[in-house]
Amino acid sequence: MALKKRKIQGIWSSRWTFLAAATGLVVSLGNFWRTPQELGHNGGGVFLVIYLACVLFIMLPIAVAEVRIAVRARGNPIHAVDQLAHYAKASKHWSLVTQIATITALLLAANGAVVSSWLLAYIEKMATGMMDGASLNAVAAEFTNLIADPDLMRFWQRVFIAMVVLLSAMNVVRGMAGLLRVLLPVLLLVLFGIVYYSYALGDFSSAVKWMFTLRMDDLTWRGGFSALQHAFYTLSIGTGALMAYGAYFPSGRSITRQLFALVVIDTGVLILAGLAILALVFDQHIVPGRGPALLFISLPFSFGNLVFGDIAGTAFFLLLSILSLTTIVALMEPLVAYLVERWAFWRPMAALTAGSLILICGDLAISSLAPGSELRWHARSLMEWVDILSANILLPLSAWCFVLFAAWRVPKIVYGVRDGWFESVFFWLWQALLRYIAPPAILLVLVVGLYLRVTA
Repeated sequence: MALKKRKIQGIWSSRWTFLAAATGLVVSLGNFWRTPQELGHNGGGVFLVIYLACVLFIMLPIAVAEVRIAVRARGNPIHAVDQLAHYAKASKHWSLVTQIATITALLLAANGAVVSSWLLAYIEKMATGMMDGASLNAVAAEFTNLIADPDLMRFWQRVFIAMVVLLSAMNVVRGMAGLLRVLLPVLLLVLFGIVYYSYALGDFSSAVKWMFTLRMDDLTWRGGFSALQHAFYTLSIGTGALMAYGAYFPSGRSITRQLFALVVIDTGVLILAGLAILALVFDQHIVPGRGPALLFISLPFSFGNLVFGDIAGTAFFLLLSILSLTTIVALMEPLVAYLVERWAFWRPMAALTAGSLILICGDLAISSLAPGSELRWHARSLMEWVDILSANILLPLSAWCFVLFAAWRVPKIVYGVRDGWFESVFFWLWQALLRYIAPPAILLVLVVGLYLRVTA
């Protein structure tokens, strides 16, 4: 018997609201601290071409399936898959896929909230001029001291989660929709301002050369796989978050066009962020770090040694904090929507429940970062093990299972294909990509990605 909804949350009146919300989901820290560096280290423009091909021909078809299924069911991911499995007379156990995705999203949100506590701490550090004129070793020591101070991390983590809960608790149609429409253009304006600052004061030409020059000799099989892996993560496939927002997508609008626009925006932000960050770092004649080392050591050092660096640095970390806020809210939405629609929770209470779970998991992750913590195994912290479990196992596993369901079990009528030769050909191509290209690609992300991660 199919699950029944006990409450309906509404539909957004504008497709731009969905685009703003989805942008808040997919434009994340990976656009700033991971993909631009991988691009430069693995052939520049060659990596970018492979990355875009993977996004357009593998990940975009999956995203279209997620949103179309959500629009058809008009419910949270667990409800949507359960309803369509019942409609298609398929196994009721298919809903386990989105249940796993919902848990995965919460684990990712818990780790993301910890990193967001670092971002908030660095807003204060940049605004008070703590990095002005500091040496590279002093900046590195500042980050090390932050990681070694669990009380400070917990304070900023609680501040961040409180903001997440407040935003998530808003009414989907009247509150969240209006705020998201305002946030997106503001964030883009801040990003353009930071790019102009980098252009004026940084080594912009070196950044352009490093990111876009076609260097075939620098591309290895690992570089090609990295492009596939980053393409997989960029649209948050497998978390159920895009499906959760898809349930509010307005009727009569083109889902494919909106998701293509989302890819364009995400790629544009990735390129602008990479140019801005690398121009500043190259100007200081230091090797750009990767991941946290780039954001919390290389960049603060660069800002601290430039004119008006305190202002630009504060704006930069504020930008990242807001982007992280919208991402975590989106990752919470599958569980929040499920509690509201299936169990008739008051939405603020559902948001508080999800936020509390993130807080508990995040607290354990913070405890594991301390040297000598009992929550460390095989030289890895609990936070890193949770990241391996969620990002390298559960996420590609749930995405792979969902692709099989969407490609082979969901009837054609669910996708709303119109009559006409063009629509039929387009659907045939889309279904072929979904059936024969996406599954082996996602399986590759799961198997090879896990192997590379645990052997690193």
